[in-house]
Amino acid sequence: MNSKRNNEKIIQILSEMEPIHDETEEEKTQREKMAEQALKNVTEESPWAFPRRVAGVICAALWVFSLAALMLGFADFGVLLPFMLFSLGAVCGLNVPIFFKQGKIGDVVVAVIACTVCVAFALGMLFVGGNR
Repeated sequence: MNSKRNNEKIIQILSEMEPIHDETEEEKTQREKMAEQALKNVTEESPWAFPRRVAGVICAALWVFSLAALMLGFADFGVLLPFMLFSLGAVCGLNVPIFFKQGKIGDVVVAVIACTVCVAFALGMLFVGGNR
C-alpha cells in the first residue's frame, strides 16, 4: 500500500542500500529515480486523496449492494446501473489529476474516456431509458 510511512521506509532502505556488485550507470540512475519518486510521494500530499478514497468506498459499496440486490431479485436493473456507472465515472474522474501530475498521459486519456463514457451512459439511461 502506498502510504506516507511505507514511502519513508522505502526512502530509508534505498538510502542505506549498498550494492552487491559495482553498479552500472543505468542501475545507479534507476535507483536514484526510485528514491526521488518515493521522496516525491512523501512530500506531496495529494489534495485529491480523501475524495478518491471516499469515491472508491462509495463505488465499491454501491456495486456490492447492487449485485446483492440483483441476485436476490428486489431491485430494478434500470435504476441501479446508472448509479453504478456514475460512481465508476467519479472514481475515474478523480484519478485524472493524479495521472496528469505523474506525467502518465496515456492513463489520463484512458481515464477521461472511461469517465465520459460512464457518465454519458448513466445520463442516457436515466433520461432516455424511462421513456419506453
